[in-house]
Amino acid sequence: MTKLTVAHHFAPATGQLLASHPLIGEIRPLDLERRWDLPVDAEILIVLHDEDDNSAVRAPRPAGWPGAARLVQIASSGIDGYPAWLFEAPVVATAAGTTAGPISEYVLAAMLIHAKRLPAMILHDGDPWTTREALLDQPLGTLDGRTLGLVGIGQIGAKVAALARAFGMRVVACRRSDAPGPEGVEIVPFDAMLARADHIVLAAPVSAATTGLLDAGAFAKVKHGVHIVNIARGALIDTGALIAALQSGRVGGASLDVTDPEPLPPGHPLWAAPNVRITGHIAWSCAGTPARIFKLFAENIGRVAAGQPPQNAWRP
Repeated sequence: MTKLTVAHHFAPATGQLLASHPLIGEIRPLDLERRWDLPVDAEILIVLHDEDDNSAVRAPRPAGWPGAARLVQIASSGIDGYPAWLFEAPVVATAAGTTAGPISEYVLAAMLIHAKRLPAMILHDGDPWTTREALLDQPLGTLDGRTLGLVGIGQIGAKVAALARAFGMRVVACRRSDAPGPEGVEIVPFDAMLARADHIVLAAPVSAATTGLLDAGAFAKVKHGVHIVNIARGALIDTGALIAALQSGRVGGASLDVTDPEPLPPGHPLWAAPNVRITGHIAWSCAGTPARIFKLFAENIGRVAAGQPPQNAWRP
């Protein structure tokens, strides 16, 4: 069988892993400074978006694209941040599902931190001991019996739902299709989810339909004191509307792994908003994540070489 040429955006260690694949002959690391200057004579391209989405919008189509490309493997679950012309390749596949585990754990941690009022409840040397009377007056929260509202019920949303149910939560979700949800997940209209949820988790892709989904109108419909968790894309939330909802107390807290803009610049009003916790797009991180992604890549290369559709094939 003719061996394949693979071009990729990753570190040398990934190149070494690719070299072990029996179907790969030539491996070409790509220059990240010229990220979208992709070769048209490589059969397999493994690509990762730039942190600057505008670079993808501006990137010119390489002459002769898609050329010899048989598979473009995206190393992320979402398809935003890539040039539109990239999807002219015969087959494009995403890495959906490879980070569902660590992201769902991040979501549960965020909800527990909010419910248990951590780190505000952590004592430091010299602090007065928390009294029983104070806890009786203002008890810590719980996830048991509370309602989780999911926006999006793909592989990440389904994993979040499973973990939430293990903590005794009710789970309602809204999705763009009429497909039934996983076991124990009630599919409801968007407005019904807003009204019922104690915690709202955004796990949907960004698109024209979802950009600014949580805006001032949506925040006016949420349960008072709701906690917002965003592990999808910052653009799903109208940042100005979120700040106003946090300031008014309508939203009781926000745990944001993604923001709009991203990275969030120094001095941005969101930093000073009450009860907001911001992390730097880290929810996907886990020691096993690179291995899971490489396993998917390796399997998809074999599938395409055998004339079979890859896992997570993208369809417009």
